[in-house]
Amino acid sequence: MTNGTAATDRPIAYVAWHAAKAILRHSQSALAAIDLTQPQWWALNNIAQAEHGLTRGEIRARPVPYDMGPEAMAHAADALAHRGWLSTDTDADGRLTLTERGRAGLATAKEHMARVRADLLGDITDEEYATAVSVLQRVTDNLA
Repeated sequence: MTNGTAATDRPIAYVAWHAAKAILRHSQSALAAIDLTQPQWWALNNIAQAEHGLTRGEIRARPVPYDMGPEAMAHAADALAHRGWLSTDTDADGRLTLTERGRAGLATAKEHMARVRADLLGDITDEEYATAVSVLQRVTDNLA
């Protein structure tokens, strides 16, 4: 381990905090290279996965990671609509759906994020990754 410290002697919060910061920094940098923010990436994914798109209210109700708050998704959707990646249905509820430009942008973003995941995993096996995620989830559950 780093500086001769055994893994069992390292505080899990310290390691998890630094891992989270490194992962976010790397993913946000990859998205910035294609002029997207992380909330825009989440909004695109959420809207694309919804069979009939999402209203602004539904977007605000989606859970947003990293304590950004519900406004982050709403602002992201507005920016994507301004960019021409989302269109609003003409019906009363104003559902946002991906345009052709939005689908192309989402495909590009998915390619970038696949590279982010490959960078993240490096030589880590699927089994090691699953174990790490499972252990961190159990730590979280133990403290809930």
